[in-house]
This record gives sequence, structure tokens and C-alpha cells, in this order.
Amino acid sequence: MRKMDKPRERAIVAALTEVCETAKAANSEFAWISHKVNYQRFPDSLQLICAYRQPQHLASAIGAGETQAISQQIVQALAQRGISLTKPQRQVRFISEQQS
Repeated sequence: MRKMDKPRERAIVAALTEVCETAKAANSEFAWISHKVNYQRFPDSLQLICAYRQPQHLASAIGAGETQAISQQIVQALAQRGISLTKPQRQVRFISEQQS
């Protein structure tokens, strides 16, 4: 990681922590948010993974529009820190911790 990448990494972590805590407060079945990034291709390479505890919880969240709301919160939280996702529909994924 280059010196100029460290502030970006801190900004990403702060934004995702904020969204994660909000999501966990709203739905106890929401588990975590993580990310992967290649700073040589930033921001296109930024991949965000949001996890629910069980497949049925994920399915319920999708049906209720909760995943779309979380995606929007992530986009907004990153934008407030000067980070724009180029293709949020491809860069934000939702999974379950356990397989069905």
C-alpha cells in the first residue's frame, strides 16, 4: 500500500463501519461488511461484501428492499468521504454466512 492509499483505506473503513453499525441496529440478522481493493485500479477495483447470518435472512432482506437501502447508504457514506463507486450494482454484493 502506498502512502497516499492509507487515507483512502481509513475513509473506506470509517464509511463501512458506520453503515454496518446502522444495518446491525436495524436488523439483528445483518452480520458484517468487508471490502477488497486494488489501489492501482481504484475506485473501479473496490469490492464490498455485505453478509447476513442465514440465507433466509438474506432472502427476506432482498424482498423487503433492505439490501438496496444498504447499498445506497454505502454509496452515500463513501461519497461523503470523497470516494465514488463507478458501478455500485457490481461493486456491492450480498451474501449469507451459511450456505442453504
